[in-house]
Amino acid sequence: MMLSCTSHTKTSMKKLNTSSTEKKYRTLGSKPVFHLIYLVFYFFPWLLKAPETTDIVAIVVAIAIFLPVYFHSTQKPNTHSLPHIAGITLIGFAVSPFFGSHGVFHVYACAQAGFIRPERTAWVTTLIVASVFAAFSLLTQQAWWDSLFPLFLGFLVAAGTITTADQMEQHEALQLKNEYDQQMATLAERERIAQDLHDLLGQTLTMVSLKSEVALKLLDHDTTRTKQEITEIRDASRDALKDVRAAVSGMNHTTVHDEFKRAKKILSSANIKLTIKGQVPPLNASYSHVLGLTIREAITNIARHSQASEAELTFNSTNQQTMVTIEDNGTASGVVEGSGLRGIRDRIQSLGGETTIESSAGMRISLTIPNA
Repeated sequence: MMLSCTSHTKTSMKKLNTSSTEKKYRTLGSKPVFHLIYLVFYFFPWLLKAPETTDIVAIVVAIAIFLPVYFHSTQKPNTHSLPHIAGITLIGFAVSPFFGSHGVFHVYACAQAGFIRPERTAWVTTLIVASVFAAFSLLTQQAWWDSLFPLFLGFLVAAGTITTADQMEQHEALQLKNEYDQQMATLAERERIAQDLHDLLGQTLTMVSLKSEVALKLLDHDTTRTKQEITEIRDASRDALKDVRAAVSGMNHTTVHDEFKRAKKILSSANIKLTIKGQVPPLNASYSHVLGLTIREAITNIARHSQASEAELTFNSTNQQTMVTIEDNGTASGVVEGSGLRGIRDRIQSLGGETTIESSAGMRISLTIPNA
């Protein structure tokens, strides 16, 4: 009657433990017939004395009524109701005049009581069931061995089922948490891929568009330069394909210095002069990756929207923080933040930093991040 479940808590074994626990609980729910074995206690007195026909008929009828009540109660073992407990108790009382250990039904009732939540209510219900059984035994003058042993065993079984119910609640809470964590991880990964693809394709397609316009203008009178532009378009497309594959697989590990090269290329295609001031401070791989993607998005916006002739990228650092400023002399004014600028804010915020965007005569993006 008493069920147990063992749960390990090592982080590296979490998934294995969860799977193992699920199997144990599926066994509990799918094979309640196993616990009917305890009904054999009812027939122990028959080993000492043969039962009469009325005794056999009584227990057959009792079991026929008990089984539907029992199986119904095991459908949701953590929500056993009082009607199940009362019904099983009454079945035991009904067969008490007949030859057999009717106290076994009291043990089943205590097992059901142990699953009631909260735990305090389970103990109170068990005490009430035990008190009713004791009072019935006194009133009907049952033999002491037909009363004391079921009372003692009933408390033991109730304690076991209370422990099992606690473990089931912990298991369900862990399962819900794992499902939530998986959903959040999936959502975060989707957002990462979407942002990376936006950054990658946005910059590359902007470069392709700009170089295509240049190639068209030069097609009739400068074939050498046209071939050069088309070659760069081809190379940029190939690089973009590699980056998209890397982004999808989670391996798009760009750096600030990588983005310097990209920035010079794309701004050169747009006839925008780029000036880089200051020294890049030492950055760990994670910071360099995030900051690099942020610079990429800002440079892409300048090439695509600013209509500027000059752009400036400035680095300043102290012992506590690093400040990056990206500005241009374009015509931006009152810019509405789209997904690109929101992506910049989100990336810098993920590092615990702040983003300030100003747009009057041109755009100025100021990034401040704490040093790792």
